[in-house]
Amino acid sequence: MNRETLFLRAGDEAAFPVRDGCRVTPLIDSAEMYPRLEERMLTADRTAWLAFRIFDPSTRLRSDAAQEKGLTDWADLILYTVRRGVEVRLLLADFEPVMAERLHAGAWRSFHRIQAARALLSDADQQRLQIIVIQHVGEIGWFWRQMLRLALRRRIRRLVERFFGRLEKDADAFNVRPGLWRWLRWNGDRPTGWKPGPPPRLWPATYHQKCAIIDGKTAFIGGLDLDERRWDDSEHDRPADETWHDLSAIVDGPAAGDAAQNFVDLWNAELTRFAEIVGQWTSDETPDIAAGPLDRIDGPVPAAPRHDADATVQLLRTRSRHSASLFAFGPVPDIRELKLAHRQVIGAARKRLYVEAQFFRSQDAAHWVIAALRDNPALEVVILIANVPEEIAFLGQGDNPAHRHGEYLQAKALTRILKAGGPERVGLFTMARDEAADPVEDRYSDSRGTAFGSGLIHIHAKLLIADDAACLISSANINGRSFNWDTELGFLWWQPDGAIAAFRDELWSRLSGGALAGDAGLAEWRSLADHNRLSDAGDRKGFIIPYQRARARRFGRPHFYVPDSLV
Repeated sequence: MNRETLFLRAGDEAAFPVRDGCRVTPLIDSAEMYPRLEERMLTADRTAWLAFRIFDPSTRLRSDAAQEKGLTDWADLILYTVRRGVEVRLLLADFEPVMAERLHAGAWRSFHRIQAARALLSDADQQRLQIIVIQHVGEIGWFWRQMLRLALRRRIRRLVERFFGRLEKDADAFNVRPGLWRWLRWNGDRPTGWKPGPPPRLWPATYHQKCAIIDGKTAFIGGLDLDERRWDDSEHDRPADETWHDLSAIVDGPAAGDAAQNFVDLWNAELTRFAEIVGQWTSDETPDIAAGPLDRIDGPVPAAPRHDADATVQLLRTRSRHSASLFAFGPVPDIRELKLAHRQVIGAARKRLYVEAQFFRSQDAAHWVIAALRDNPALEVVILIANVPEEIAFLGQGDNPAHRHGEYLQAKALTRILKAGGPERVGLFTMARDEAADPVEDRYSDSRGTAFGSGLIHIHAKLLIADDAACLISSANINGRSFNWDTELGFLWWQPDGAIAAFRDELWSRLSGGALAGDAGLAEWRSLADHNRLSDAGDRKGFIIPYQRARARRFGRPHFYVPDSLV
């Protein structure tokens, strides 16, 4: 494999250079990632910068090092780190407060938890703990806001009335939803009822990156956010709606410095927008949002030293920008390095392409795989994908047109690939627990939360490996949202000395209970999946089963008013 044709060049939009002298340490599932991140926080010297889509400071600590110090959760760890003189900054994703109010509340609940922790610090220490919760720059245009005005007004009123009915059980219902404050009547700091207001601003895109940078020298990059929902290990001995297979990696060396620069660029750009959005939500009638000390990160990021390792790494992003069009459905695609990198890795595969994906909805990506199959007669493609989105399987959102349109796109893309390569060259697989579904899991059978008599294992990983020499790990799904709209981060990793093959071997061994190792091919994957499909739960080898494409195809519905980049 020619590395010169694999990596993105400046003319391909690449902003960050190809970096030699890096070390990559893949981390399989949160049971590996969470303790390692805790340990790096405990040894940070200068800075710990965290950028996540979901970050819950009440997440329990798992490392022996943290527990030996008497620390119990991430709020404790952040306070301990700041008191040691380390600057901690958190860049957390916010969500559209009307249509995604549950996620919006989660973001601001984390904000308030961090602010409560800050109050325990001395005045000097408080200056070293900073947090912003950010809406994406991309918004729906004025025309569509007006068209949706009456429908959104009804939804806001229903939301407000519902939360007033819950105040005895959830006293913070409105406190953690500042995006609804403009539609509330206030008596001091207490909301007293709904009032009409202007059409809400709508943010269809979000910050989807998951990254932590320690001292500008070490970066954690991949698909894992940080909360209890994501906690799982390679045994997946949890109820189906609590399972979570995912991947991240530690990157040491110069590419970690690029990740630090990326954080600085985003932090400085979002400071003024954070103040502007909070200013729109608050007024003389509403409570204030005490953001605490916030300042820019000035000066160039120091270059991270080279590592005595042989990995070559290039940092990659997706970013979009605000559209000034009155008719905008969302942001304008701007930086699409991750989309280009997916094309590069797929095109580089000659013998084997391995994909792990939460979603595979991009018709462009399907075209690239089809072209690779056509141009390389010996190529085999193995795709491990979530059998159904968790929103459909476990959260009761199967009637959402966006989810049904997404399933339609995925069934279409995967059917095209399978038709092009045939079952001898293309395999579609997913994961299920090696236990019979219990009565609780049986409740999810109609929503496709079970398969072949067992509860599913939710796949959230974002991984491509081509011929064991090139690897792409990121936060980006294979869909229009991650390729065009959301803010994403990942890296392309090239290392022809066997390190990527060793990672792949370990990953496959865990997925298959040791049945897939070495140079297993598609025939071995298919044989294993068929064995598990036909075996009683408890007699399977690992977790691999066939992906139920027909169920996805029957469920999916095209909704042509739903932009492909939304799903």
